Parts: sequence; structure tokens; C-alpha cells
Amino acid sequence: MKRANPFRIGGARLALIAWLFLAVVTAVASTVAGPVFLLTNALSVDQATVPGNLFSTAGSFGGATWLATGSYLGDGADNRAITGVGFPPDLVLVKCQCNRPGVARASTMTGDASKTLNSNGGLAADLIQSLDPGGFTLGQSNDVNRSGETYHWAAMQAGAELALGTYLGDGADNRSIGGLGFQPRWVATLGDGNDSMFRPGSAAVDVSYAFSGTGGLANRIQQMEPAGFQVGSNRDVNQLGATYHYLAWRGGGNVSQSTYAGDGNDNRSITTVGWRPTLVWVKEDTASQSVWRPDGVSGDLSLFFAATAASNNRIQALEPLGFQVGSNNQINRSGRTYHYLALRDGP
Repeated sequence: MKRANPFRIGGARLALIAWLFLAVVTAVASTVAGPVFLLTNALSVDQATVPGNLFSTAGSFGGATWLATGSYLGDGADNRAITGVGFPPDLVLVKCQCNRPGVARASTMTGDASKTLNSNGGLAADLIQSLDPGGFTLGQSNDVNRSGETYHWAAMQAGAELALGTYLGDGADNRSIGGLGFQPRWVATLGDGNDSMFRPGSAAVDVSYAFSGTGGLANRIQQMEPAGFQVGSNRDVNQLGATYHYLAWRGGGNVSQSTYAGDGNDNRSITTVGWRPTLVWVKEDTASQSVWRPDGVSGDLSLFFAATAASNNRIQALEPLGFQVGSNNQINRSGRTYHYLALRDGP
């Protein structure tokens, strides 16, 4: 007697399986709102287009995990949602390609409140109005949404690479801000009513810089510590009763922080990063503005945090092993030291 093959599927059964598979796919597809984008590693930068938002990340298949960058064209509309980030951000930075100041919004800021980065004023409304599950919402301020202007943004999620928090100023010198669980490589403080400061881990002891562009300043962020950082008594970082929001990046596989010595040569590759970054931030160790470039900025352009229009001959490109700098003094003056922070979404 001929024995039946248990692995053989008859034509009728095969047709039924195919019908069921098609029905499931159709049902799933019908629940997805808007366009679906398949992101692959075919290009060095994965890109998907969303109406009003040119979105790009360096994420691998499946999208960004903690860091995303993109651009949008201002339309002047209030309560404008920028979507497609891929995760709920804890930090968003926005900078117009024009001569408007940079703006930061952290998840520690409540209500409709953001920080203008070149200002010693308080948190303000009508900028980045909220951080949303898949993006953020803008007001109609010219700093974030002037009609016809191009804006670039970077969004980050707190976790292994980034810690955020707040502290209340007490005016005491040599004050430790702890609880981070790691020694940070780069720290920024955003004062509600005071200036915004940052300190690279590679800077000399008791040296910080203002986002607006200064030389080294003492008595601000004084040094990094095993579980946090130390602040001085200056009002920029520790005025009695003032609230400060801090951002701290941890060194590791997706965060590189180091220095290079300027040589004045154009088209110079800085390869000590070792991988292609999604965002680079560079500061000369003297009185000049820091420059930054997120993925998605086109051509030979870099951004500033102050109210300065994007300029060329600074960070010229993001490269497979780091980034390329031009010959401008803000990025490559012969004999000067430059501190950099390079971030990527993942290997």
C-alpha cells in the first residue's frame, strides 16, 4: 500500500493558505495611517520623506533608536507637528539655516517652554511647544518656524548615551551634581533665566564655554566626576533658587569625544572618531562660536547655536571614519586645540 506523504500540500489547501495570508496582509496594511517607508542600509544615510519634513537618520534597518536628524521648511503655522522621528525624544535641538538663534527643548521642561541657546533669559513659549511620541510640535516663532526658511533638527532619547536632569541652584562653589551613573564626556547646562554653558571632557580643569561663543570661562562647569559633574558658584550654573536643566553625554560606542590640533589645511579629514557620525559639534579653545553639523545639512554648510546664518568652510562633510573640516579659523586655525563631540545612532 502506498503511504501518503505528510509534507505534501494539495492544491485546494495551498490556495486556502494563500488566501489567508493575503487577508492578513491586507488587514495589517489597512491599519497603518499614512505612507509606509522601508529603511535599509543600501545608502550611507537612510532617508524617508514626510510632507513638510525632510527626514533622515543614520539608523539601521528598522529606523533610529536614540538619535535622529532632519530638516523642514518653515510655514509660520502654530501647533505644527514634526513627525517621523521614530521614538519619543527627550531632547530636540532646532536651528534655522538663517540668522536666528538655536533652540533646545528637554523632557525636563514642562508646558510650552524651550530655551533659546544664545540668551540668558528664561524659558520661553511658542518655540518647541511639546515633545511627542513620534516627534515634536512647533509654535510660530521665527526662531523655529518662519515661513520659507529651512530649519535643521536633531532629536535624542535618553538612555545609555544621554542623561538629562534638573537641579536647583544653591550658590555654593564646588558643588557636585551626581546620580548620572557614569562620568560624562560632554555636559551642557541650560539655565531658566541664565546663560547656557557647556564643557567638553577634554577641556582643561575649570573651563567651560557659552553657547553664544566665548573663550574658556571659569567657575561654571568646573570638571567631570565619576557619577556626574561639578559646578561653581557663578549664576550661569548655580544661582540661588534658579532652575537648571542639564544634558550629559556618556562616552562609548555611539559617542566619541576628543580633540585635534588645527593645521590650517582645507578639506582635512578628522578620522579619530572611527565611524560615520550622525552629528558633530566642534569648539575651538578660544573666543569663537562653536559649530555643529547634523546629518541632513547639505553641501559645505555648518550651523551655529548663536543667531548666525549657516556658513561654509567649517564642518564640510560627515565621512566614514569621522568628518572633514575646512580652513576657517573657527574649525582649523593652525596651532589651536579643538574639542569635538561626535554622535551616531548605532553601528
